[in-house]
Amino acid sequence: MTSIAKRKIGDTDLAITELGMGCAPLGGWPVAVSDEIAFDTLKKAWEEGIRYFDTAPLYGSGMSEIRVGEFLSKQNRDEFVISTKVGRLIIETENSKAAEKFKGQPLNKDSKFDFSYDATMRSFEDSLNRLKLDRVDILHLHDPDNSPDALYHAKRGAIKAMIKLREEKVIKAIGCGLNQNEMLIELAQLDCFDCFLLAGRYTLIDQTSIERLIPICDEKKITLILGGVFNSGILNEPSPNSYFDYSKLDKNWEENLATSLVRIPKDYESADYWLEKAYALQDACKKFNISLRHAAIQFPYANKIVSTCILGMTNTDQVKENVNLYKDPISKDFWEYLTSKKLLDNRCPLPT
Repeated sequence: MTSIAKRKIGDTDLAITELGMGCAPLGGWPVAVSDEIAFDTLKKAWEEGIRYFDTAPLYGSGMSEIRVGEFLSKQNRDEFVISTKVGRLIIETENSKAAEKFKGQPLNKDSKFDFSYDATMRSFEDSLNRLKLDRVDILHLHDPDNSPDALYHAKRGAIKAMIKLREEKVIKAIGCGLNQNEMLIELAQLDCFDCFLLAGRYTLIDQTSIERLIPICDEKKITLILGGVFNSGILNEPSPNSYFDYSKLDKNWEENLATSLVRIPKDYESADYWLEKAYALQDACKKFNISLRHAAIQFPYANKIVSTCILGMTNTDQVKENVNLYKDPISKDFWEYLTSKKLLDNRCPLPT
C-alpha cells in the first residue's frame, strides 16, 4: 500500500489524506460507470492509500453514496474519512431530469433544493442509510448560491442543523462546497465552519481566492478542500472543445456560465482569455518536460491552507496515474519560471 501524507481539517483533530477521491463520477458524471468498475476504482484508491472520499446525494440521485457506502462498509471505520452534503433531497419522480446529467442513475429519482432545518436533518439521515454508516466526518452545505434566497434559508435552517449535528458528534466538521469565492468569504464571517470545499478558484490557472478568501480562512482557521483542480478539463487538454467551470469554451462560454448558476464571470473573463492562459501554461510544461496534469495536481499543496485535493476517478488507471503524479515532485525552477512569466499570482507559495 502507498502511503499518502495527511493534513488537519481546520482547528479539529480530524486529519485526512492529501489526495482524496471525488465520487461524483461514481454517480454517472460525465459518463456511466458500472457497479463493477465503481467498486474496482474504489478498491484501487484504497490500495494506493487514499483514505478520504467525498460524495453527495446529488451525484446520481443517491447512486454515488450507495456505491461508496457498499465499499466502505467493508473497511475499518477508523481508517477512512468521508464527507457528504446537504441542501438537496432525493425525491421520487416519473421523469428524472437528473438522469440527463448523471448517466446510468435511476430514472425514477431526482433531487430538489431544500435548505430548511428539517430537510437538512432528513437529508443527513437518508445519506447515513445509503452510506451504511452511523456518522460521517465532514458535512458540507451544497451550492447555497443556486437561487437568490438559498443562502437566506441556509443560514436560518441548514447551518443551524449542521451545528446541531456537530454538537451531537455524528459529524466532526462542517463545510460548504462552492465554485465561487464571494459567498465563502461571507460564510467565513459566521465563525462556525471548519473547512470549505472550493472548486476551481485555487488552481494552476485560477488563483483568485488568494486575494480575499484565503486570508480570511487563515485568520478563521478554516482549511480548504480543493475540487476542480483541472478546472473542468481545460488543464487536461486545452482546446476550444474543452470546458472551464462546466461550460464549453466556445463563443457562448460567458453566457452559458452566467446562466448555469455555477458563478458569475468577471468582466475580464472570456473563452479566449482562459484558453490563452492555458496554452501558455501548457507551453511552460513542455519546456520543462512535464504534463499539464502533473503541474495542476502538484501546485496547491505548497499553501498550508490546503488540506487535500479531491480528484474524480472512473477507473483504476486514473487512480494509479493521479497517485503517481501526486507523489512525483516538480523542480522549483519550473514554479519560479511560471511566476516570472506572470502565469501564477506572486502571492502564492511555491512548491519546493
